[in-house]
Amino acid sequence: MGLMKKLAAIIGLALVGLSIANVEFGALMGLDPPQKVILSRIADPGCNADEIQKDLDSGDLNACVTTPGVWEAPDLLLLAEGCLMFFASFLRWPRKGRWALRIRKIAIVAGVILCSIALADRFDRLPGTSSDDLAALLPFPAPGIAVQIGLFGLGIFLIRGPKYRIHFDKKKDKENKRDYSTQELDLAYKRGGDLGSLSNSRKLKGMAKYKTVRDLWSHQGLSSYEDAFEGGMRDNFHTSVGRTCHLCNGEGCNGCANTGFLS
Repeated sequence: MGLMKKLAAIIGLALVGLSIANVEFGALMGLDPPQKVILSRIADPGCNADEIQKDLDSGDLNACVTTPGVWEAPDLLLLAEGCLMFFASFLRWPRKGRWALRIRKIAIVAGVILCSIALADRFDRLPGTSSDDLAALLPFPAPGIAVQIGLFGLGIFLIRGPKYRIHFDKKKDKENKRDYSTQELDLAYKRGGDLGSLSNSRKLKGMAKYKTVRDLWSHQGLSSYEDAFEGGMRDNFHTSVGRTCHLCNGEGCNGCANTGFLS
């Protein structure tokens, strides 16, 4: 695990501990009695430990705190952010293969969507909710422009992609396999028609299902494309091949058993 992943895991655990300690135990400010601090109001005037304690001592209500044990949207969001940062530090994204390509495409689409939402909200073209409404859900005080910048920055990060190079070798692998099969087929002619490793006991597709060159030739019907010259070059191998008899010059004698050649 790298330094950045370790730092992300530590920050994630800190956010989870902060949200649980604040909501369940009211231990964020050390008030008496313990109170849960509303994180979205923590930057408001008067939301400090001294002012809140004075209101509690006098029996007045303070808008910055509430009863412990009540989970609200900002608290759940802070807890989810902490869990996401912690568990994401243990993930290892694929760097090559089909899944790497799929994740890269999804990241580009998500990045374009986030950038479009940020720009549309900046120019007041976003229907329904706005960045101000989203800022109210954050567990910390933030203006609407900060939400827009955050969405746009996250979109650019997703579009930019990882620092490593994703190996798009799917087409290259197919070409290599095709070239290898062609080389094996060429070598089959030198081996007397045996296709070697291209033949297999299991059912295969393509060139590998042929046992010999003759099977491939017959199945493809290549003899119909031959001209007279090419057809005359083929032999059924029923006759034996040998050198011309040096005694009779091919006319036949007792030395070659009247065949005209010596095997």
